[in-house]
Amino acid sequence: MRARVIALAVALVAVVLVVAMCVRSPDKGPPEEGQAVEELGDGVQSVLLAFASRGAWRMIEERREIVVMADQASRARRVIEELAAGPVRDDADGTIPPGTKVNSVFFDGTGGAFVDFSREFTDNHPGGSSGELFTIRSIVRTLAINFPDVERVSILVEGREIETIAGHIDATEPFPVEQYK
Repeated sequence: MRARVIALAVALVAVVLVVAMCVRSPDKGPPEEGQAVEELGDGVQSVLLAFASRGAWRMIEERREIVVMADQASRARRVIEELAAGPVRDDADGTIPPGTKVNSVFFDGTGGAFVDFSREFTDNHPGGSSGELFTIRSIVRTLAINFPDVERVSILVEGREIETIAGHIDATEPFPVEQYK
């Protein structure tokens, strides 16, 4: 009888340990400044990208190693291109519409970042207020994590301001990092 109790206790502990290892930690928000970007060698950085979870109920971060250029604008463009390529994780969904190209990313020197997409960004967006919100949060959060000086993000299409991505959220003003991260 004692052997059965011990075996049951060991099995129970094993099950608890397996469950604890399988449970994912909740979304903790962006890491502190300096944690997102990690230099891995000449021209290679480890960056964090923010995607929507399956079912779009929270943001999920994915670490990726990318080849980057020396200047900040080229690095930012490369990061957003990786975001547009979509997630590798099975539990995440892409937030940038298919076929969208990143024309440029630039900074104004006062905390503003501007991301200029091809017209597919608006033409191919599936719509819906939550879809637009996750697209905005994904872009803003990805830039804020990897470029800590960014305070606000403006989205352009073919070099021009847009009123909205798909009819629900006003895009005529920059999106503040504190509100959309």
